[in-house]
Amino acid sequence: MDTRHDPGALTRAAAVKAAGQLSAASWDSVEALAVLALSAQGTPDAQVLLERANTAAQGLPAQTWDSVRALGWLSHAQTELRG
Repeated sequence: MDTRHDPGALTRAAAVKAAGQLSAASWDSVEALAVLALSAQGTPDAQVLLERANTAAQGLPAQTWDSVRALGWLSHAQTELRG
């Protein structure tokens, strides 16, 4: 991995690994993946992480503070990464 062009790559890889330990069917995982997608902006990982966040959000029960926060981050990531 060439970190000269993506200095956050190693840290992001560790964060993605940690996010993989979260329950896939949780708002925590949606929020974590959306934030990681934002941190990966400009790399091929960004879209992959955004899709994982979107998939994780499908079918989760809403109407909680956690869901609002996670969906807010997902919306922010979708807007920022649109291109």
